[in-house]
Parts: sequence; structure tokens; C-alpha cells
Amino acid sequence: MTQCNTAPKIAERGEPGAKSWLAIELRLVADVGFLGKPNAGKSTLLAAASAAKPKIANYPFTTIVPNLGICNVGEDGAGLILCDIPGLIEGAAGGAGLGPVFLRHVQQCKVLLHVVDGSSEDPIGDFTTINGELEQYDPFLAQKPQVVVLNKIDIPEVKEKNYELMERLRAAAGHSRVLSISAVTTERVQELMGRLKKFADAQPVVDLPPVPEIDLGKAGLDYD
Repeated sequence: MTQCNTAPKIAERGEPGAKSWLAIELRLVADVGFLGKPNAGKSTLLAAASAAKPKIANYPFTTIVPNLGICNVGEDGAGLILCDIPGLIEGAAGGAGLGPVFLRHVQQCKVLLHVVDGSSEDPIGDFTTINGELEQYDPFLAQKPQVVVLNKIDIPEVKEKNYELMERLRAAAGHSRVLSISAVTTERVQELMGRLKKFADAQPVVDLPPVPEIDLGKAGLDYD
């Protein structure tokens, strides 16, 4: 059919077509991605810093899908996009727990916020375990800049050990981007968000590793 020949009277037999199943992933884009063990207080922090309403409860794996929130920082109302994913556990790199399924959603984040449960039996061990799982799962993700927060300082036992835990976290992290907060009472949450905004804005744009390409010529297509 052409502009001059709008009603052609001949037609050619079409060639066989091909079909194939393709998997397409949609990855969330955020400034800051939350990491940590289950029940570390990531969803509580997201709710305290934004208008998001994630499910919050006192048992592990309350979060089963990624949650996004926007925190307005500063007088100009500049938004900081936050992404909370399910908690990670030991063995996550091998598929244990829910977190590995969603780690790809924080690959495009500028900064990772590592939330450490101050009431845990071994907060420093939790921190090193999660970083070890990140390294095994995706070295690119493990190299992303991190900010570490010691959560639940509203608990008297945690507040008593605050100074000691902070010193040990700084030593384990190898940097001074460590802050103690209480997501429940929102103590120092706004200060944290302000620091995160400045730190995220200062990060250079880093290209993601190339996505593996599929050679459709070798994919065993089904022909009509």
C-alpha cells in the first residue's frame, strides 16, 4: 500500500514469523537504598522520613516487596528518593531469605544506607555479615558508598552502649559516615536525611555493569 495506491489488489504470501519468551526487568531508581537484617527498623525509618506507609510489625520479613518514599529536604523542598528492600540474612548470596530477589532494585542507587539493629546480640557481626553477602552477590553493589546508622537508641540498653558500638562500627566500616538514630521516636532522622542528601548529590554518575545479552539466533525460537 502506498500513497498513490491506497487499495492494492495484489498480495504476497508472508514469510514465517518467529516467537520467543523474553524476561524483562523493571528496576526501581532511587537516591538511597536501605540495607540491613530483618527487623533492623528499615521500614520504620522509611515511614519516619517520608509519607510512605510500609507494613511494620515486630517479626522478621515484614517487608516482602520494595517500598519507595520521598523525603523533602531543605527549604527548596528538594526530594530524596528512598528505597527499602526486604532484610538480608546470612546465606543471602546463595538465595536464602527474600532480599537477594530485590537487591537489583538498589543497584542504581547513588548511596546505600546500612541500618544496624542496636538491640541485636551482635550488631557489628550483623554489619560485617551483610557486607560479606553483598560482596559475594555483586561486587559492584558492595563497592557502592555506604552510610551506616545504628538504630534503636531509644532502648536504654542500646543507649548505654551507644558510644562503644559507634566506635566499633566506624572501625568495621573503615569510614566516619556513622550515625546513631531512633526511627521510632524520629530522633536525629532529619539530620540523617540532610546528610544523606548532601552525600548523594556529591556522588558521581556511575554506569551499571552491562546487562548480559541474549543471542536470539541461538535461543531456539519457535517458528509459526
